[in-house]
Amino acid sequence: MTIKPMKQSVQTVVALLLTFWVSGASAQSMPTLSLDMGGGTTLQMKPESLEEELAAGKLVASQMLGAAKLLRNPSLQKYVNLVGRRVADQSGRKDLKWVFGIVDSTAVNAFASPGGYILVTSALMQLIDTEDELAGVLAHEVAHVVRKHHYKVIRKQQMLEFGANAVAIGGESGAMADKMSQMVAQIMARGLDKSAELEADRDGMVYAARAGYDASALIRIMEKLAANAAKEEQSKLLMATHPSPNDRSNALAKAVNAEVEKAAVLSAAASRFARQQK
Repeated sequence: MTIKPMKQSVQTVVALLLTFWVSGASAQSMPTLSLDMGGGTTLQMKPESLEEELAAGKLVASQMLGAAKLLRNPSLQKYVNLVGRRVADQSGRKDLKWVFGIVDSTAVNAFASPGGYILVTSALMQLIDTEDELAGVLAHEVAHVVRKHHYKVIRKQQMLEFGANAVAIGGESGAMADKMSQMVAQIMARGLDKSAELEADRDGMVYAARAGYDASALIRIMEKLAANAAKEEQSKLLMATHPSPNDRSNALAKAVNAEVEKAAVLSAAASRFARQQK
């Protein structure tokens, strides 16, 4: 059987084919978190809330900005925010005031904080060649926020650390606040599990496609990261907190229909990135 050329754009086709991936990623609050400690003792935390999610996000963002300062380039910062918000608009999280930024760092990495605070390093920006690739990176981080990956880990770890003394994130003071800050730093240092990263890759590709970007751009980023990791010391942080780029690109390639991947093309906005870098 001969496959006829597709008339729809690859962005439209990918978005239609992969919509099911982001089902279940709504911003609805989850039930009260419970932890059976044995001996008839069960610890419970309050249900998730937007206020607590934002408080957790500010805590994570403060950790990241304590390690690296924002890049002093207002026009580039504004540009990254515009691209990021365009992608975030496709996620369904209208309840968040998304904030995107670039931190001045030689480490190749990107970070997502609960509540919609997202940062990429200047070193990672140097590996990017098109707006499509930038959108792919930001969309991956947006997906982490939508799935509440870090927020859920922080809540669970908070219960394990503080037990019956656990209170709403952001409600701590004194020694407990310091301990909470240290806990968050450890969570960010070790990263998420592999399944969460691959889930964010898949969802992120969908968000980028819905925003009108080349859905295959994230795969190209993975290829660049793999090549860079082989020669650059600065890639160690990314490798420590994410699955290998080869594993991620292979997982994405397996998930996308071959004809759709073959039809992937640069978006009309792709070349804007190079102009912003000047």
